[in-house]
Amino acid sequence: MNQTDSDQSRFQKAVPWFETVGITLLAPAIGALLDSSDPFFLKAPFPWLWFGPLLVALRYGIAKALISVSLLALLWLGLSWKGLIDNVFPLNAMLGGVLMSLIAGQFSSVWSNRLRRSDQLSRHATERFEQLSRAYFMVRLSHDRLEQNLISRPVTLRQAMTELRGQITKNGPILNPATAAGLMSILVNYCALASAALYPVQSGSIGAEPLARCGQDTPCLPDDLLLRSAMESGHTAYQSADRLREEQHSRYLVAAPVRTSSGKLLAVLLVTDMPFMALHRETLQILGVLLAYAADHIESADSARQLLMVYPDCPTVFGAELFKMVRLRRDLDINSALAVISLGPHHRQEEICLMLERQLRGLDHGWRRDLGWAVQFAVLMPFAGPAATEGYLARLGAMLRKQFHLGLEGEGISCRFAFLTAEDPLLQLSELLAEEQ
Repeated sequence: MNQTDSDQSRFQKAVPWFETVGITLLAPAIGALLDSSDPFFLKAPFPWLWFGPLLVALRYGIAKALISVSLLALLWLGLSWKGLIDNVFPLNAMLGGVLMSLIAGQFSSVWSNRLRRSDQLSRHATERFEQLSRAYFMVRLSHDRLEQNLISRPVTLRQAMTELRGQITKNGPILNPATAAGLMSILVNYCALASAALYPVQSGSIGAEPLARCGQDTPCLPDDLLLRSAMESGHTAYQSADRLREEQHSRYLVAAPVRTSSGKLLAVLLVTDMPFMALHRETLQILGVLLAYAADHIESADSARQLLMVYPDCPTVFGAELFKMVRLRRDLDINSALAVISLGPHHRQEEICLMLERQLRGLDHGWRRDLGWAVQFAVLMPFAGPAATEGYLARLGAMLRKQFHLGLEGEGISCRFAFLTAEDPLLQLSELLAEEQ
C-alpha cells in the first residue's frame, strides 16, 4: 500500500469523528446565533438540541451517540464556567437525551447488522453466480473444441485448467512466472495469440517486467488508450473500427484485465498481434473467461492456503468457501453446514458418488476424497440452517433408497454433519473427517 492509499484510509476512518463533532455542535451554534442566552434551546417549545445526537445515533450507533451527548454536556459545562450561561444544569433534559440516543443507536445497530448480512448474502450469491457461469462456459467450450479438434489438439481445456490449478497449488497462491507461463500457453492454444505479454498489477500499478510473454516483445505503455480503458472499466478492451476515433491510436489489439469475481485486479494481458480472423467476440469472451477463471482459483488458493497444506487434494474453491463461511459465522452470525458422507466398499460406489454430486444445490460445494478402501464425500452448504440441512438429508436418503435400496446409516454408508462455528475452520473439518474415518 503506497502513501496515498494510507492517507486516504486514515481520512476515511476520521470522517465519522468529524461528522459526529460537526453534527453535534451545529445545533448549539444555531441556537447561539438565534438567542445567545439560550444556545441549548432550553426555553424553546421543542428540544431542537437533540436532533444532533439523534442523527449521529441513527448513522453511527450507540458509541458515537454517547460521545455526541458527552460533547453537549462538556460544552454546557464549559460555557457555564466561562459565565456565558447562568442556567442550572439541565439534568432531566440530558437524561432524556441520553435515553433517546441509546434507543436510536440500538435501532441503528440492529438494522446495520441486518443490512450487512443481506449485503454479504447478495455479494456471495453474485460471486457464486459468476463462477458458475464461467465454469459452464468453459465446459461448453471444452466440449465443442474436443469435437472439432480431437485429432490435431488432443489436450482438452479441462486437462489444461487442471494442470494450471495444480501449478497454483504447488507454486503458491500468487501469479508468479511459472503459473503465468502455464496460463499463457493455454491462452495461446485456445485464443490464437501471436504476440502478447502478461504484466502483474499491485495496488493499481502495473509492473515493469512481464510475468510471461509469447511472440515478439510487447512493452507496457501505461498511458496507452486501450490499457487505460481496461484498467478503469475492469473489462476487456479491444480495437474496433467504431470504438476509436481518427485521432485515437493504441499499440495493442486487446487489453484484458485478470480480475477475480470479488473485483481484485491481479494482472493485465496485453496483446499486440493475433490473426485477423481470430479477433472476434467469441475469442474475446473465451479470453475473458479463462483469465477470470484463473484469477478466481488464485484468490481461492490464497484464502485456503492453510487447509491445502494439510489436504492437498481439497478443491481450492471448497477451502476458500469454508474459510469465508466461518468468517461470516463469526462476524454476522450466518449459519452454514458441513456434512461428510462416508461410503464403504460397494460395487456401485461410483454411481453413488455421481448421485451425491448431482444432489448439490446451486451454492453448495462438494469434495470427493478417495481413501483407497473407502470414499469420503464432503459437502459445504453455505447459508444452510436446520431446515435446509434436514431437507438435504431427507432428499439424499430418499434418493439412496429409490436408486440403490440403501439408507444413510448402515450397509457401509454413514453421514455426519455439523453447523460451522467461529472456531478454526481447519479444526472443524479435520474433526468431522476423523469421525467418519
